Amino acid sequence: MTNIELKALRRLFFLDVVDAANYIGNCSKRAWQYWESGNRKIPDDVINMMNQLKEERMELLSILKSNNSVCDVKSNDLIYTRLTDSVKAELYAKGLIDKIV
Repeated sequence: MTNIELKALRRLFFLDVVDAANYIGNCSKRAWQYWESGNRKIPDDVINMMNQLKEERMELLSILKSNNSVCDVKSNDLIYTRLTDSVKAELYAKGLIDKIV
């Protein structure tokens, strides 16, 4: 994974740098910024987690798209909540849902 892909996925998942650092990288904000800038190698565990989240987002997109409706998802898990918001925004932007709940 390149630094550009890391940054693109973080943004796609609706995460800011602090949340990504805390919940995915288990590191400081600065360390995450180094990875995104290309100044440091991205650790394999972070790459694996980002790829796993990408797959989970695709599964969630498929499920919500096939239901033709999006309900409000309540979760205490910040990452899952942000992934859900990301999917809802994509479906709304594509005109597949009328409003985001």
